[in-house]
Amino acid sequence: MNQTSDLKNFYALFPEPALAEDLVTILEDYRINSRLKAEYPALGVQISEMNAHEVSKRPSMDELANDKQRAVELIAQQLIAGTTKEQVPEGIVQTLKQALSISQSLSSPHADVHETARVAAELYFLIDDNYQEPYQHVDYFSAQLDQLQVNKNIGNFGRTARKISEKLDSESGKSPPDDDKNANEFGIRELLRALYKEKGIKPKAVESRIDALEPNKVRDYLSDLETLITDENGLQSERDTYLYPEWGIDIKDYRLNWSRVRERFLEGGSDKFYRDTIQKYAGQIKIIRREFQMLRPEGVVKLRGQFDGDDIDLDATVQYFIDKRLRLSPSERNYVRTENRTRDIAVAFLVDMSGSTAGATILCEKEALVLMSEALAELGDAFAIYGFSGYGRDNVMFYIIKDFEDSYDQRVQCKISTMTNKQSTRVAPAIRHTTTKLRRREEKTKMLILLSDGKPLDRDYHGNYAIEDTRMALREAQRYGVKSFCITVDREAAEYLPRMYADSRWVVIDDVLKLPDKIMRIYKRFTT
Repeated sequence: MNQTSDLKNFYALFPEPALAEDLVTILEDYRINSRLKAEYPALGVQISEMNAHEVSKRPSMDELANDKQRAVELIAQQLIAGTTKEQVPEGIVQTLKQALSISQSLSSPHADVHETARVAAELYFLIDDNYQEPYQHVDYFSAQLDQLQVNKNIGNFGRTARKISEKLDSESGKSPPDDDKNANEFGIRELLRALYKEKGIKPKAVESRIDALEPNKVRDYLSDLETLITDENGLQSERDTYLYPEWGIDIKDYRLNWSRVRERFLEGGSDKFYRDTIQKYAGQIKIIRREFQMLRPEGVVKLRGQFDGDDIDLDATVQYFIDKRLRLSPSERNYVRTENRTRDIAVAFLVDMSGSTAGATILCEKEALVLMSEALAELGDAFAIYGFSGYGRDNVMFYIIKDFEDSYDQRVQCKISTMTNKQSTRVAPAIRHTTTKLRRREEKTKMLILLSDGKPLDRDYHGNYAIEDTRMALREAQRYGVKSFCITVDREAAEYLPRMYADSRWVVIDDVLKLPDKIMRIYKRFTT
């Protein structure tokens, strides 16, 4: 879809190619503007001002031929500038509202031109269903900004990060392993983004300063830059979000209201992955169901021959009088007690959906969730499935795939199927949020099972600091009566896992393909 010919072929699929082309152009402008505003806030202010000015020069509704063209024009104005030049005609209000809702997915940092095409098709049919008049091209809103020009004025985050990383390597005199090198470069790049986003410091200004420094001074300079970012106040309360503290090993205390969790309900799609997994593990699922059926308690049972209880045990009472008549010492176990034998367990699965889980890891995590869900639906234990990712302490995304109150049905199966890797790994806030949810449950046993591929890593959040914050979050869970079990697929985790998971049971799986089978055995072992 990134070639002109591909787009022309796409437009040709529709009865009115001009309408499809205009919608793609409008939506792609919106997607790119959203990305630029998020990445370059200072530039974003200028973009907004420019677009607001452009609205004033747009044609009036009376100048347009029909409602179909008016609808497209108003969608463009609202998406690009956030406002409209004139009052929206009554016959277009509902269409505009639906179109804006459908288009919101393009503001995600993961949206690409394929998502633009999908949304454009959906808007095409929405408009075509509501308005039957012929359509003609409208004037384009504005020319898209040139990324090369942005790099010229601001600098290039990746290039500057690579340059700093290489200078640090030259100072140490040895080249680190590729994984460490990538992690260092990633951390520096995210620091540069934070500096520009929150302090207005451009990458090219940092690069100029680095060029003037001796290699042994670079690390101290980076530390000073990090202090600019981390030496801030806590976040302010925001509707429908959750604030949590963060343990700072540097200050040996909590930073209050330091991370913000934003809940999102994961949208479902096709359940193809679920059906494929059921077919792939058909034989194993039969065995699992049989094993878990054996774990299922009998429910309400009557215990006879008790010293006290809810009712009289007639057989024992008859024997009591016989023994008494024979002048034998009668038993006092003459009651029946009713017991409700049920499993009293609530378990939350917390799944790492960060970018590093791409490939086999996220696929095996999903397979494990399908198998566990099938087993727990058979067993009757209360369970929830959550995912986490995000970018920065203000945007810890917490995805609800299945909440405790949700039935395990096709909607949940579709959500598991559509889980995918996203951004960074700031695990501690997600652990704290999951713990909060578990604390509200009435079950006697509460358990958190974390599936992750390794170290926590986010913007200005890595290394010893992130490990200690995660360890503290798990300790807090334990303090609140939540048992935790951490499963990681990082083959080189021995150096940090014992410390990070010190207050939790944990296991390293050296082959991600073993995850589905391993998690079943772990759950069975620790809940019986």
